[in-house]
Amino acid sequence: MIPLILMLLDLIGLTALTLVQFNIGVAFQLVLMSSIYLIGKGFIFRDVMSIIDLLCGVYLLIAFLLGISSFIYWIILAWFLYKLFFVALFSAIKF
Repeated sequence: MIPLILMLLDLIGLTALTLVQFNIGVAFQLVLMSSIYLIGKGFIFRDVMSIIDLLCGVYLLIAFLLGISSFIYWIILAWFLYKLFFVALFSAIKF
């Protein structure tokens, strides 16, 4: 159950990053909470995947505050899709 909750929160973070990337109006609270979640997950779990999430959270905050739109988004998108695919796959196998 916990991996599914984390997957949902990752999807929310990815949605916030996508809205920031394409300059679609997004609430500061969504960006702030998503970046805090990703940064906090990096500090709590301290494995390689969570450290990459921490960097994604930092990028999300910087991209929102400075209005940056770069190729890094596509790398982060691929990363999140990779994680979401395997969480969904292993959750389906578990059931």
